Amino acid sequence: MTVHRLRPRREEAKRVRPAPDTVSPSSTGTRTRAPAGSAREPGVPFAATRIGPEARRAARRVLESGWVTTGPETELFESEFAAHVGARHAVAVSSCTAALELSLRALRLPAGSPVLVPAVTFCGAAQAVLHAGLRPVLVDVDPRTGQVDAATVGRAARVCGCPRAMMVLHYAGAPAPVAELAEAARLPLTHVVEDAAHALGTSVGVRPVGSLSRAACFSFYATKNLPIGEGGMVTTDDAAFAGWIRRARLHGMSADAWRRNSTGADWRYSVEEAGLKANMTDVQAAVGRVQLRQLDGWQRRRHALAARYDAALAALPGIEPLEVPVVGRHARHLYVVRVEEGYGTGRDELIDRLAELGIGTSVHFVPLHHLPYFRETAVAPPGGLPGADALFPRLLSLPLYPHLTERQVDRVCTALTRHGTRPHTAKATAHTIAAATPLTTVKATAPTTAKAPSPAESPSAPASSPSPPSSKVSSPAPRLPAGLRTLVIGAGEAGRALARDLARTPQFGLDPVGFLDDDPVKLRAAVLDELPVLGRLDRIRETTLAQRAEAVVVAIPGLAADRFRRVARAAEAAGASVRYLPSFIAALRRDVVGGDMRALDVPALIGRAEMHIVSPEVRATIAGKRVLVTGAGGSIGSELCHQVRAFGPSRLFLLDHDESNLHRLQLELYGDALRNDDIVISDIRDRPRIDQVFRVLRPDVVFHAAAHKHLPLLERHPCEGVKSNVRGTENLVRAALAAGTARFVLISTDKAADPVSVLGATKRLAELIVRDGQRDAAPGTVFAAVRFGNVLGSRGSLLSVVAQQLGEGAPVTVTHPDATRFFMTVEEAVGLVLEAARMARGGEVFVLDMNVPVRIVDLVREFARSVHVPDIDIRFTGLRPGEKLNETLFAEQEGHARTSHPRILAATSTDRPEQPAVPSRGLPALYAAAERNDTRAVRGLLADLLPGFPAAEQAHAHAGMTDPYPDDF
Repeated sequence: MTVHRLRPRREEAKRVRPAPDTVSPSSTGTRTRAPAGSAREPGVPFAATRIGPEARRAARRVLESGWVTTGPETELFESEFAAHVGARHAVAVSSCTAALELSLRALRLPAGSPVLVPAVTFCGAAQAVLHAGLRPVLVDVDPRTGQVDAATVGRAARVCGCPRAMMVLHYAGAPAPVAELAEAARLPLTHVVEDAAHALGTSVGVRPVGSLSRAACFSFYATKNLPIGEGGMVTTDDAAFAGWIRRARLHGMSADAWRRNSTGADWRYSVEEAGLKANMTDVQAAVGRVQLRQLDGWQRRRHALAARYDAALAALPGIEPLEVPVVGRHARHLYVVRVEEGYGTGRDELIDRLAELGIGTSVHFVPLHHLPYFRETAVAPPGGLPGADALFPRLLSLPLYPHLTERQVDRVCTALTRHGTRPHTAKATAHTIAAATPLTTVKATAPTTAKAPSPAESPSAPASSPSPPSSKVSSPAPRLPAGLRTLVIGAGEAGRALARDLARTPQFGLDPVGFLDDDPVKLRAAVLDELPVLGRLDRIRETTLAQRAEAVVVAIPGLAADRFRRVARAAEAAGASVRYLPSFIAALRRDVVGGDMRALDVPALIGRAEMHIVSPEVRATIAGKRVLVTGAGGSIGSELCHQVRAFGPSRLFLLDHDESNLHRLQLELYGDALRNDDIVISDIRDRPRIDQVFRVLRPDVVFHAAAHKHLPLLERHPCEGVKSNVRGTENLVRAALAAGTARFVLISTDKAADPVSVLGATKRLAELIVRDGQRDAAPGTVFAAVRFGNVLGSRGSLLSVVAQQLGEGAPVTVTHPDATRFFMTVEEAVGLVLEAARMARGGEVFVLDMNVPVRIVDLVREFARSVHVPDIDIRFTGLRPGEKLNETLFAEQEGHARTSHPRILAATSTDRPEQPAVPSRGLPALYAAAERNDTRAVRGLLADLLPGFPAAEQAHAHAGMTDPYPDDF
């Protein structure tokens, strides 16, 4: 890798003055002189490393512990990293190069065995082959992708006669077709080692890189996706392979030799063969664990920035991003482009010009056969490596790291536009591009959505920017296309009307690039409404990839359901999000404002960093078990099912009374429905049916998410709340006890702490019923509960209602200017449930430590800003019956204790554990009153059972039923 530092031209060197605040592109963070002409504008370094305060605190904690080399922190990092990439084993080492060498040595190949290696890769990868006593055989690359393909692998394999192993590089973070390449080399996957230095976050198809082959080797170098400074990791599903690497990384000493100085450990160890000194330190591991928890957010940011580059460069001739060779998820480690002849400025000259503007770039990598050492030590095919030779003079990597700003990306794109010397005609028929106008922020539901820049970040065109070359372009210049590249399925009236509306309404965030249609007349027309007709519907995958489309909208109202599914699956397999078009303007407006909650700036909304709290040990709780989720069709139940399925249960039963939601969920989970008996239609209030379900299914683990949870409606209908939330829970607990269920987790709410609402009261009784279930359970059986705050993005929750109000242009209704709530993301909520199932010992109520509550009005304003509605009309309606001004996580009579997880607390009760939590005579009377639909009696009995609950029915405000958001969880 060559990192090009920012430097002035030689003839201008004498005029350069120091600029103390200008940052060097070096990953070390050192300062450098500002380039000429950059006195007012800080530079855009190619790479920069961020080790945040939490990571620094973790390192300091290890330094103060007295144990700083390989130790317990390293073991935890290995376990968490393996879970993150879906591998059974992970071994932490000193670098990715060490990981590659150890993995190759662990294959136990004869000395001098040929190993296939990409010609375009880091020199250290080939050196790892040589250090392992093997010989690298260079494989040519496809200049369109920068990666090897089946043809070049087959050619190299024939050259060396019979390769014994292969190294596959996921170049720049793009997925490589590992199995296809192994087949071309006639090698089993057990003899493939993946160079995943760029690929943390990459998936091939739906499988994450980490367990596709015998070993995947990751890098934690300072500029990688998970920056630590140095360090690497080997992941594998082979226990013996992992054990050998653990020994070899420490001079070949027995795997637990690092424990020899621990209290009670044995100092004896053995060395059976030569090893290396290639271990990770606990300081590195501590930093890595913290960084790993932030990785998902960083990856979303990388995708957003890459989408911004894509949109800006789509219409710039001669700057071509590398193509992705196979369907999967790109980790976006690098943003690599080819500087083609059509650009008009050569790659090396462009590097110098960008450096003069303070913009750092890099070249990844110098081909191995261009380096003298490897010309002597590596095998190259006869006839050379023409693909690598053609690609290398054009390769250029642009800045791409999570804390890069939109303004900086725009500066890079503006500079690239300015330095192209050929006329900048549009690549697509529908768009032209202005040289100096920065990008407008994208806002749509795809996961690559860019965060909106603040007003201070939204740059205007520099005064010195030249006008576009075409004399027909008038001032003001048209903006760069800002939306996701969108294919419209159907070139009929609906499709063409949609395309026109999208073009006129950029806030929808979708930028149409063409149509697909089966009508021969439209295909012959080639262009309709200034957009190309790109082919038939059965070419959706190829067209999506060729056009780099990020969204597909189906605009054929009469399209058969099975045809729609085929189109949608093909588009999604190519990486595009798919939307159907019932009423295109209304639907798009709702989607754009509501958006994908995962694309929002969650820390800005909830006032804290999002916590990733699922530990690797959760797998043991789920894997191979029969798992039942009640309320499976709801927003929390659905997410639970998705995450539980990933841990490999032997059966996953979906229970709900809403058959439509169950059918939808099964389609989401399996791509098909009604092919097995895992769907259970049942009402939890029906005790005989619940008893039958548990007798037949015998679930080992139960997650109870079914409930009535709309706070204002339950104030009006408390009897229904009792029937579902209290009696339904008791039915499930009794059935679970009879069936021998090992773990039962109830989903509760923070409103159960000192409840004043029917929702809170019924959920508190449910918690107490679960606690009583623990008292009656057999040894080893666990019953526990978790309390949620308000869940962002769940059905009927705050943001979904606010999004609808913003989309309709209506005032946003908030109950009270000082009302606060605890907020969680769906991922945090489900993580809390899964961790509770793992760590519960019986009878606990777990709560996520969410720091301080958030003012609702502040969250509403932040959300509106994030969807580009800066001026909103907020109407305060007053607190509704049953609402508190401020929620609490624990009741006044409850204490709380720390658990084995640093961010999860457990409520502790002052009641004696041997006493029933709910008086035995209380519930039958409550159930009888609910069956009579006697609202007054139900409230009175709730007040008897739960001191502090108001027995008198409160007055109901009409506005409270329809306007403000329901307190959903």
